[in-house]
Parts: sequence; C-alpha cells; structure tokens
Amino acid sequence: MPTVERSAIEADVLELAATVQPPEPPSDSLPPPTYRALTPQQCQCLAAKHAPLADSLDSQRRKLAEQETQGGLCDHKSDKQREFQESMLLYSALEIRDQASGTTLDWYYQLAGAEAKADLLKTSLDTGRDTLARVERLKKQGIRLPAPIEEYQRQIVQLQLQQAQNQLSIEQLNSKLRQAMAFDPNHSWRFWPDPGVPLGSESVPNVEEAVHLGLAQRPQLLLLRSMIANLDRDTLGSARSLLESLNPLLAMSSPVNCKLLKLLGKVIHVQPGQDAEVERVRDQLRDYLRERERVVAAEIREAAYEVRARREITILAREAAGRWQERIRDLEKQQAQGMPVFADLTSARMEWYKARGEVVKEFLGWKIAAVKLKQAQGILPAECGYTNEKSCMSSAACPTDP
Repeated sequence: MPTVERSAIEADVLELAATVQPPEPPSDSLPPPTYRALTPQQCQCLAAKHAPLADSLDSQRRKLAEQETQGGLCDHKSDKQREFQESMLLYSALEIRDQASGTTLDWYYQLAGAEAKADLLKTSLDTGRDTLARVERLKKQGIRLPAPIEEYQRQIVQLQLQQAQNQLSIEQLNSKLRQAMAFDPNHSWRFWPDPGVPLGSESVPNVEEAVHLGLAQRPQLLLLRSMIANLDRDTLGSARSLLESLNPLLAMSSPVNCKLLKLLGKVIHVQPGQDAEVERVRDQLRDYLRERERVVAAEIREAAYEVRARREITILAREAAGRWQERIRDLEKQQAQGMPVFADLTSARMEWYKARGEVVKEFLGWKIAAVKLKQAQGILPAECGYTNEKSCMSSAACPTDP
C-alpha cells in the first residue's frame, strides 16, 4: 500500500455528505403504517415457543422418550442413560426459552419507548415550527427577538434528526421482534406494544425471597442438581459430555496405568477406577454448581435492586415533569395578562417535553428491570406453561399471530 500524508477525514466526509440528495417526498396515496396489538404476555410466550434450539432439544428428548416406551433390547444401563439425557435436554431447553423470552421482552419495551418518543418528538416539532413562524413574523415587524432566529432553526433540525434516528430504531426493533416470534419477515405492519399491562414484578421485591425463588427454579441449576443426584457408572458418559461443553479439559478421564486392568475392563465391560472417576466428576459438577449459584444469586440481587431503584427514579422523574407543567401554567397566565414571557414559555415547553421523555424512559426501564429479575430467576418459561414438558396451559399462554 502506498505511503500517504494524514488528511482531514472530517472535511472529506462533510464534502461527501453535501452530495447526498433528499429523497423524493412520499406520495399522498401511500397508506400510513398499520399496527397489530401485542401484549407483554404474548411477546413473552411467543418468544419462548419459537426458540429454535430449544425446539430441537425438546424434539430430541421426545425421541428418547419414544425409545423408552417402545422398549426392545435396551438393558437397564441404557434406560438409565436415556433418563439422564432426557433430564439434560429438558432443563437445557427451559434455560434457552427463559433467555429468549427475557431478551424479546427487553426489545418489546424498547419499542414502547421508541413509539412514545415518536409522539413527543412530533409534538415538539409542531411547537418548534409554530414558534419559528411567530419569530419570523416578529423579525419582519422589526421587533427585537428573544434569541437569534438561527437558534430556533437549529432546534428544529435537531428534532428532525432525532425523529429520523428514532424511526430507524422502531423499524429495527420491529424486525428483531418478528424474527424472535417467528413472524414473516416480509410483513409491512408494525407491532403496537401495550406497556400498561403489568408483568407482576414491578412492585418492590423482597431481595432474599427473590434469590431463594431463583435458586429453586432456575433451569440451569436444576440441571446440575439432577446430574449430581443421578450420577453413577451408567450416566458418567453423559456427565462428561456436559463438562466438555463447559470446558474440554474438564472431560478428561483420570489416567489408568495398569495394562492388565485395561484388558480386564474390556473383557468384563467394567472400567478400572470407574467409581473414583464418578466421584471426581461429581466433585467437578458440585464445584460448578456452587459457582453458578453464586452468579445467579448475584444476578437476581442486582435485578431486584434495579427494580427498586427504577421505581424511585420514575417517581422523581414524574414529579420533575409536573413542576415544569406548573411552570407553563404560570407563564400562560402571565402571557394572558399581556406580560412579555414568550421566550420563557417556549423554553419551558421544550423542557417539559424533555421531562416527559425522561418519565417514559425511566418507567419502561422499570419494566425492563422486572423482566431481568424474572429472567435471572428462570421463571419466564413456566409462566407460559413450559415446565416438565412442552405444553401450553391455555390459548392465552401460547398465542398465535396477533
């Protein structure tokens, strides 16, 4: 590559940006975007239902169960291995569905925030344009302006920029939600979220009770406890497979140096030192379980504290917005009395819109924190009917396309 001198990248980009032409104005005949209502529970359960890897694990588990019912030439060892593997597949699928539900609900509430922001930006733009038009009239009349007219023009451009960025976020979030819930990606309609429907965890949680529930319900922990309780010679191979998925080095067997014992093991189908190997693997599983319990407990505590904090912040943000609203009422009264408060009133209205945006942001952050708490506890799939087997408790729990 040739040697070059450092140039002004910013200047080059600005020059290129100047060549970008605005798009053709949309035709009036184009219909406005259509929306389909989507509740948080529908979002949660559709995401759990359409987790592809979890579906594959459940399908594999059903095949193992069919082999067990068909019987045949399988001995007791094979049956025990099969039950052990079924348990691994079951809890692994539940863990995946829990993560899928939590992630999709996060996007859902982000979409609610983006749609609310779109409303606020539209109102702000309408107010900004009205203000600019009034300022232009004052300038033509030769009246001294409260601020340079360019300042009002810059505010409108900034709002238009935020509006374009927000519309991009809305499209991206709709695309993510369609994919997560297995909708046709070619759909042109958008989801309309309902942030007012509670998930049941927005109240102030008892932190230790939340940790206790999560340690008892998190599928990943249930899997490890089941493996430890049922580990023996027959299930040793399956346990090694799990350890290998965590770290290949954990699945290494202890060395056996005696050639005679190796030969004897091949003849009578009993591996030398197998009981010691079972205990070694059990100790590894216990160590990993203790570590995961510490991590899960920390996740739950962090989420529970965030639910508490977000609740308090939402209340404070609402109070701040209320004060700006009171300020606007006072200024409007002064304006009605003929006092020159045009600049103060315009500024107060813009600050009020910003404060309302903060209320929306913090309220939906409160909702997302409640989702994170349930996700850390591992209880999102159970709320949709996924417990010991893939099933739906009601049509509401596993909905179809909205």
